[in-house]
Amino acid sequence: MGSKNIKLSVTVITYNQELFIEETLKSIVNQELDIPWEIIIGDDSSTDRTPDIIEKYAQQYPHIIKPIYRTKNLGHTGNYIETTRMAKGEYIAHIDGDDLMLPGKLQKQIDFLDNHPACSMVHHLVYFINKQGVKIGRTKAKNATVGTINSIIKRNSIINSSNMFRRSCLDEHFYNIPHSLMLHDKLAHMIKAQYGYVCLIPEILGSYRVYAESIFKSASSHKLFKAQIYTVDYAKNLQGTSESAINEGKSILYLAQVRSHYKNKNYKRSKYYLKMAKQLVKNSYETYRFTIKLYLKKINF
Repeated sequence: MGSKNIKLSVTVITYNQELFIEETLKSIVNQELDIPWEIIIGDDSSTDRTPDIIEKYAQQYPHIIKPIYRTKNLGHTGNYIETTRMAKGEYIAHIDGDDLMLPGKLQKQIDFLDNHPACSMVHHLVYFINKQGVKIGRTKAKNATVGTINSIIKRNSIINSSNMFRRSCLDEHFYNIPHSLMLHDKLAHMIKAQYGYVCLIPEILGSYRVYAESIFKSASSHKLFKAQIYTVDYAKNLQGTSESAINEGKSILYLAQVRSHYKNKNYKRSKYYLKMAKQLVKNSYETYRFTIKLYLKKINF
């Protein structure tokens, strides 16, 4: 199959997910598609049975599955970037190795991008499931189903395993995302949003697994915060961004720190981040609310 003929690439990244990877792969290969497509699986040097399970599926579906067995661990972000680099399709759909696609997902997203040329990326709603696959919640549709790079800078509500985008959106910014960056999703979405609208299919078409051992649940909050600040700061290098969106995005991150430290009764630290937030967006509801709370705690401003 020549790369010019591939309509869709599905990228899967995984590391030590022997408990989930087979269910994930089954949910992909069971999608009904009548197009040339490929599934690229980047295994990040797993030490459990994950590679064996991948190889079983690769032998069963040799015409579409292209496994990559890394000999050196690149980390979550590095594996995502380098696996995506191998994709040849006009469209790329991503899924992590512990999440699931529901029937019809891929065809609905392909049809959407075919019919909406102004959209660079389309995502959908998902169920939240626990380690055992039991539903514990769901995402909800916002009033606006079309977003821009600036709306993502402020708040990212896109589940990475739900997005399909045009390969033409990938540029040097994407391929230069630092492999060491803890949280790459938002920055990757911002980069894609330079080239068109971000659209939502207001339908649940997948499941996103949430459990204590997952990479983001187990990461330190400080490391995640630093990655989030780096991402918003990086926005100034991208097309179509506004200074006000960057300031609001950073203010929202600082206010999250205010809430966290206030909850832990570290009022001086809460005051520090409140000052940082107010320097960027002075008169937000949240800054007023926490100014009053800290004043009542007799914190000297």
